Amino acid sequence: MIDLHLHTHHSDGTWSPRDLVEYAVGIGMKHIAITDHDTVAGVQEAIDAADKRLEIIPAVEINTVHCDEGQNHDVHILGYFIDIENAQLTAVLDKQKQARANHVLDCLEKVAASGVNVTLADVQACAGKGAIGKAHLTEAIVRAGGAADLTEAYQKYMVRSSPFYAQRKSVAPAEAVRAIKAAGGIPSIAHPGKEAHVIPLIEALRDDGLMGIEAFHRVHTLSLLRKYLRYAARNKMLVTGGSDCHGPYQEFQSMMGTISVPPEVLRALQQARS
Repeated sequence: MIDLHLHTHHSDGTWSPRDLVEYAVGIGMKHIAITDHDTVAGVQEAIDAADKRLEIIPAVEINTVHCDEGQNHDVHILGYFIDIENAQLTAVLDKQKQARANHVLDCLEKVAASGVNVTLADVQACAGKGAIGKAHLTEAIVRAGGAADLTEAYQKYMVRSSPFYAQRKSVAPAEAVRAIKAAGGIPSIAHPGKEAHVIPLIEALRDDGLMGIEAFHRVHTLSLLRKYLRYAARNKMLVTGGSDCHGPYQEFQSMMGTISVPPEVLRALQQARS
């Protein structure tokens, strides 16, 4: 009945906000969060479509880059119960939009060097209304014949070990956390995983206002889930979770409602905002 991590076609999902809401209502969801990457464009659309049939939590997922001992790590910061019109948050999202556009241009140069002809217009055609990103670039590569499917395109061009990989530039995690706090929101680190830099980063970000950890996520094993539940309890942090659903188009994506999020998770978030 609760899913706090969902994407629409305003970022790298396939559903429109209305279609996402209709699916949610159809399967009996009661509380969902629209967490598009680096944009809040779909939030009000979802609220309007829901028409009070279920709760839409205004949210966002900000893609950041954390530099640790000379190595860059992608770190995603979720924000819940945000004021989507807040000026500081808007400024960060505008910066991210430009960074995304620049990254795609850098990627296109690398793709062209590999002998595959993909244009910015091709990528935008895959994105539709959404902000362009890696998901749309990989789809454009497949359409151009550069890979057999999305998985092959991602492995060939998007992983750090690829000779065609282009480094992405984004805001730092602390800047994203502070912007979410300024917007009255609750910041939570998304799908933190098991890399060595994660716990020290969480501890540092707590000083900037990080309040939660996304423990419930499809990439987390049971042991990793338990690890973060224990860590959150010891450090008096909130827990968040969701399916990270991007719509019914990729076999490795989980669908809405497939990750069980306990009701007490949402109750704690609701209490924290008051």
